[in-house]
Amino acid sequence: MNNCRSTDIISAYEHLAQVTARMREAAAKEDWDHVVALETECASVYARLTKIETGAPFDADHQRRKSELICQLLDDDAQIRERVSGQLTSIWRLIEGQPNVDRLRSAYSAGSAEHG
Repeated sequence: MNNCRSTDIISAYEHLAQVTARMREAAAKEDWDHVVALETECASVYARLTKIETGAPFDADHQRRKSELICQLLDDDAQIRERVSGQLTSIWRLIEGQPNVDRLRSAYSAGSAEHG
């Protein structure tokens, strides 16, 4: 019974790692719609994992594999966050620049109306 649960838990962590790896790849390509879609899948896998993960002790192989997968998850998460942060910075730059664009557009359209 414990071995079956151990296998289920490791399988869930492996699935989660596969999803976050795909999220990292999508973020690297700046495919934000795909990142969001994968986040939904990630949340579903995580919800399943929290139901089966009881914190009960398992053997050393289970703990080692779980640790490897968690490290992979954390690395993927850090890379995704770095990409998202860069994207958010770009968006804020665009938003902050919009008032200047509006002022220029207004100034030029007012000037062309006077000359028209």
